[in-house]
Order: sequence, then structure tokens, then C-alpha cells
Amino acid sequence: MKKNLSRRDFLKGAATGAVAVATISLTGCGAPASSEKNTVTTFERNVKWDAEYDVVVVGFGAAAAVAAITAAEQGAKTLILEKAPKGDRGGNSRYAAQLILCPSNKEKALTYYKNLRGKFQNQTDEIVNSLVDGLMSSRDWLTKHGAKLADVPLPEYPELEGSDAAVTVLVNGEIWTSSFYKFLTGLVKDNSKSIDIWYATPAKALIQDKSTKVVHGVTVTNGGKDYNVRAKNGVVMACGGFENSDEMLENYCQLADAYGKGARYNTGDGVKMAIDVGAELWHMSTLSGNDVNFVDPDTNIAAGYALTYTTRDTAFTGFGAQNMIIVGGDGTRFTNEGLIPRHGHVDVHGTWFTQLVPMNSYCVFDETARKAVPAYNSWSAGMTEEIKKNWIKKADTIEELAKLINIDPKSLKATVGKYNQFCASGVDADWGRAKEFLKPLSTPPYYAFEVKATMTNTQGGAKRNTACEILDVWGNTIPHLYGAGEFGSFYCDIYNGGGNLSECIFTGVRSGTASAKAKTDISSDSLVASKAVNFTEADTGDEKLGANEYLGVGSGIGGDVKVKCTIENGKITAVKIVSQSETKGIGSKAVDQLPDKFVGLSSTADVSAVDGVTGATVTSTAIKNAVLDCLKQAKII
Repeated sequence: MKKNLSRRDFLKGAATGAVAVATISLTGCGAPASSEKNTVTTFERNVKWDAEYDVVVVGFGAAAAVAAITAAEQGAKTLILEKAPKGDRGGNSRYAAQLILCPSNKEKALTYYKNLRGKFQNQTDEIVNSLVDGLMSSRDWLTKHGAKLADVPLPEYPELEGSDAAVTVLVNGEIWTSSFYKFLTGLVKDNSKSIDIWYATPAKALIQDKSTKVVHGVTVTNGGKDYNVRAKNGVVMACGGFENSDEMLENYCQLADAYGKGARYNTGDGVKMAIDVGAELWHMSTLSGNDVNFVDPDTNIAAGYALTYTTRDTAFTGFGAQNMIIVGGDGTRFTNEGLIPRHGHVDVHGTWFTQLVPMNSYCVFDETARKAVPAYNSWSAGMTEEIKKNWIKKADTIEELAKLINIDPKSLKATVGKYNQFCASGVDADWGRAKEFLKPLSTPPYYAFEVKATMTNTQGGAKRNTACEILDVWGNTIPHLYGAGEFGSFYCDIYNGGGNLSECIFTGVRSGTASAKAKTDISSDSLVASKAVNFTEADTGDEKLGANEYLGVGSGIGGDVKVKCTIENGKITAVKIVSQSETKGIGSKAVDQLPDKFVGLSSTADVSAVDGVTGATVTSTAIKNAVLDCLKQAKII
């Protein structure tokens, strides 16, 4: 009996035939070579090398940090290349909630991840099995390296079988404080004899022998000049995604006006570098997004994690529970304002898709909502400053407001009227907003601010196998080239929170181990022609202290915050921030505003009572702790 072929099977067969024809036509013309056929060549001897390491890691997020730590532990001299200046290092790893997924049961986790995969076929059973093994190994790696962990169950899709295995951990039990990333940077510092870090030094291109396909190193840019850095054993691409590239978001995700939430330097450089050496790409349209957010015009970064949520905590104000609605350019609602999408995905007739955010969308609210809570933790009380900046439009009537935001007044008025009827009946017939969050827009004046599509991160990049070796378009490994973290993530569709940070750990370990292994298909000689360049920042040491001066340290979102206090006659007479790497426009507000508030204080209670800066809680706490550290050293407390 003749087998019935599906359209997919037919296309597979057609593709196989095409490859066979292509192979015949390439006979004698040099078909793609596999890494097993590589032999020692003279290519690397003909490159002018400016520096040389055993391993070069591109990026300095969590995956890069773990890869560098692992390589150093294998005895490899390692270089980390960070595109950002030191104060902005860390990519999304620094801004993530710090939840790390470590499944509690393999069989349940396998079932869960196959359900998350759905019908996508480029995440094979082999990959799912390897992914789950990797996620489960993260806990052991953390504890082995001294982390103190607290468990937090987090089944993001509880309706799927196996979801109860989705357990995450927090380093030191801290969430939204950069605790995991700071833990990793501490380990990197502990291995500083084996790891160099070059800040503000982006990788520009991979240096590849086109005949053998071996990647020998990286061309980098520093101070406007290019330098060739040799990687004797391997290059690890751990440079994150492309949330900050308008071009790539348009080309790969069909998003014309979308923005990132955290990283500011993820412009997809690694994607172009990978293409240049023949790498296959995958998961390019897979997003942890979109969420609806206001975008700060000064930074082009989302003002917060998500606007549509009802809980008030360190990440949310609960503005989604207030007298507000969100409308698209046609003046109608397009989402349930009381629910946060599952990493940017919403249920569309039983299937979870990336949420679509229409152009010219706005959050519309009334005076009651304005007085209740600010839309974001980083915004001022009553949102008065944001109104002054004209980020928020204000009008006495809905019709007048509609004209200010370029929406048809009749349409917006009808939408508000319909929504208010839902509030009266207690049933949102359009979007299912819970009864307790159905609060009418009925108290003038009325307000609106524009919202856009924002994402936690992209997942696409160079395709890799389970050993984290990067593959070319023919499925062969590209010798000496490895991938880790969000750059070419194993995730293909919907996603459980904490999965990326855990992936950073196990892919960092796999790529770091493989890249550190000595290779036999290259020259083992040192090939730097003259004195090697080294852009590692010199440690300038601590601030010089005079009489009655003390240096205190607190832990901020970007690392240590160092504060110098002058203490005379039992009281603080001067406070100076010596060093910090806090986020510009958020943590930097506390850096600018807090120091003078401590002058004249002399006790733990007084320092603790100083009001922190709204939206900069972690930085405010870090400065307070640094001041308290100074008081302890002065034996005042």
C-alpha cells in the first residue's frame, strides 16, 4: 500500500533530492568540510595578532561569566569582551528577576518541556532531554560555588502536565536585586589571575580560516582602533540577543516599534558575526515578549517590567487594578489590563502567541487612578513630574483627551462608555478582566500616556548542538566556535520564567569546558609579534582617607556602591559617593539625591529612617548600608 505523505513529508523528500543533486554538482568543487578533517595550517601565522588568550568570551552577562569561570577553572587564560562600559555591564542578566529554574523531577520536567515545545520540530527530543538535564544541573553548580539558595515554585503554565516540576531558586533569597549576577561577578573577580575583562571593547568580527572553517580569534574595537585577538582554543559567543536593534526586530520579528526592558547594548552584533562565518540561525522570532509599557524617551528602554498587573511589589505598582484601560490606535481595548502576559504571551483561542501591540496605543485613566498609585515605581507620586514632562497628556473630557492623542473622539468615548457598563455589571464581556479590578473611568480630569511593545529578551542567534558547538548551514560544527545563553537559546516558543538564567549556567559550563580544551588543529606557539595589548582596567584602589574619614560599601543593582563619610564628634558631617555602577536615570537618582540627607545623623535608626528615592529602592538601600558601614567603623553604632 502506498504511504500517504503529509505536505511536510513531501517537502522533506524534495529537499533531500535537492541536496543530492547539489552534492553531485559539487564533486571536485570542495563540498563543506567537517571539523574532523581539519589539519594544522599556516593561516594563524599570517595574521597580525595584537593579543593572545586560550579562550575569548564575547559578552559579560551570566552565560559569559559562567563560561569564563569554567574555562579559568580548566586552566585556560581567558578574556571577556564587554561592549558596554563597566557601569552598564551585564546585559539582561543584571536586570532579570534573578530567578533560576532548577526542575525538581526529571520525568515531570521532560513532560512539561515537551508540552511547552508544542508542535515546533526544531527542538528535538534530544534537545529537550539535554535542556532538562542542564537546568537540573544548575542547582549543583551554584551550591558548589558557594551560593545560598531559596526555592520558589514558579509553574508559568500550570495547566500543562508536568508543570509542578518548575521550581526556581534565588541566590540569597533576593529577587530583583541583581543578586545572581553580582554572585557571578564575584566569582570572576576571584579568578582575576586567569580572567581579563576589556570594557567598552566590542567584538567586530570573527577571524576564520575559510578553508578549514576554524575560528582563530576575534577582531575587536577599542578607542576607535581595531585589534586582532587570538583565541588558541576557542571563542564563546555569549553576547545576548537583539532587543536593541530596530533592523533585526523588523526583519526577524515583524516588529516596527518595539523595545527592550533591560539591556541597552544588545544590538545583535553576534548574529552578523555568526552569519559571516557560515553559521545557521534559529529561533529568531522567539521572544520573551511583548508586554505593554511606556518607553522612556531618554533611554528608549521600558519604564518598568509590565504595566498590566494588579499586584504591588518591588516590580509592579498594581496600576492594572486601577481606573484605567489600554486602547489601540482605533480607540478600542485590546488586552486584559489586570493580567500580566506570560513573558509576553497571551492566550489566543487556546494557543499562546506573542502579544500584538497596535501602533498609537495608549493607557487611559482618570483622576482617581492618578491619585491611587504611579504607573511605575520609578515615577513620581501622583505622576506630577511625568505630567510636567508631557509624557502624560491631560484633558477635562474624554473627547478632548482623544484629540490630544490622535484617536477618534467618538470611538474612545464609546469604548470608555462600554467599559464603564462592564464595571457596573461586574462582567467584562470583551476581555475577561476580573470583577474586583473593573473600576470606571468617571472622575475628571482624564489622562493618557503612550504605550509600546516591549520585551524581556529575544532568544534567537546561531544554532548550536547540545554540546554548545555552533553549527553551519549544513549541520557541521564550526571548529572552535561555541554559543551560550540567550544568543541562540534552546527555547523555541513559550517559556517558563527562570529558564534563561539557568540556561546561562549550563551552557556556560558546556561552552567554557569545550573552549578551554587544547586543540590539535592549530599552532600551539605564541604568535603575538610584539608586546600584546591589554585593555584591562587598572585597579586604582580605594579612595584615600584622611582624618575622621571612612569608606563604606553597600550592594547596588550594578555591584558595589562605595561611600566615603566624614564623621566628627559622633555625627556625619559629609557624605560622598566614591564609586557606583547604578542604572542611569533610575539608580542614579538615588546617587544624586541621597548623600546630603545623611549629614548630621548618628544612629542606625536615623539612617534607616531616611526616605529612599522612589523607583531606586535597591540603590537607596545600598547607599544606606554603606553609610551604616562607615558608622560601624567609626564605632558610633
